[in-house]
Amino acid sequence: MIIKDTATLRKFLSVNGSVDHDNVAPYLIKAERTFLKPLIGAAQLAVFDEAVTDAIVKGAQELAQEAVANYGYYLYLPIGAVQITDSGIHVMENEQTRPASDKQFKELQRSFKVAAHEALDELLAFMELSADKFTEWFQSESYTVYKDLLVNKTSTFNTYYHIFNSRQTFVALRPTIKVVEDQFIKPVIGEGLLAALKTNQSNTYRKEVKKLLQQSVVAFTIMKTVDNGLFVLDAKGIHLRFDELPYEKTITNLNLKINDFLIRTKANKQVEGEEYLKMVLQIIKEQPAEFTEYVEKVAPNYINLTKTKSIVGL
Repeated sequence: MIIKDTATLRKFLSVNGSVDHDNVAPYLIKAERTFLKPLIGAAQLAVFDEAVTDAIVKGAQELAQEAVANYGYYLYLPIGAVQITDSGIHVMENEQTRPASDKQFKELQRSFKVAAHEALDELLAFMELSADKFTEWFQSESYTVYKDLLVNKTSTFNTYYHIFNSRQTFVALRPTIKVVEDQFIKPVIGEGLLAALKTNQSNTYRKEVKKLLQQSVVAFTIMKTVDNGLFVLDAKGIHLRFDELPYEKTITNLNLKINDFLIRTKANKQVEGEEYLKMVLQIIKEQPAEFTEYVEKVAPNYINLTKTKSIVGL
């Protein structure tokens, strides 16, 4: 367990009153297993479980602890708010204290999960900058999964469409991002170039193409998500229903599929995704020496993605 005592736990939690490690320990273990281990792998988790002296590794360890502390408390809150005895489940209340309202409880629970998501995203970005310090992660299957998509970070997606920096929203969008790659990106630039661009790029032209492709992926992902009732999409951005409490409800894409805003959003994102792909192809054809993985189709087929005159060769 990477958080071994109350002092470490309190370092990452902004809570009043007592915080006892023993009470939260089962949920810290579950948080490690559920949220951290799948992303960094067992070997890297084992490194964070030990005392470390390297400043960079120590920084990553503290981010991992911050994520686990907040995830753990998010999981602990429902049981921590009650007392379970042989006579049943009780809520403590006296003249000095009374239970939090449902609104207060839900907002607090959400705040822990948001803080955990942010720490986890920061951890992954931090580790990626120092491959020599985190070989256990870079050599693991977890890293392969992490790099599997062209848009593989919450921050990258949020740059091109506002998802409130929510990792939970990003994770929920991952299956659609994969479909978009297979349906729109791979047929245009080829599997070889797509795979190559998923790694870090230093060449100016390749960096620009990667950026344009990421913008295209995000645009097409939003296009395909408009009709998905799992998300709330409005003028502010897109987020999961978990991130919206009952009293915050506004217009959603589930109950207003014919809403003009959603129709326009779907059409606009379709056009944007297509236009970014056209820009990609133009750069590739102007700089063929920089994109040796690209093989132009001898007899390409074309598909109309929109009802405009613009087409993309698939």
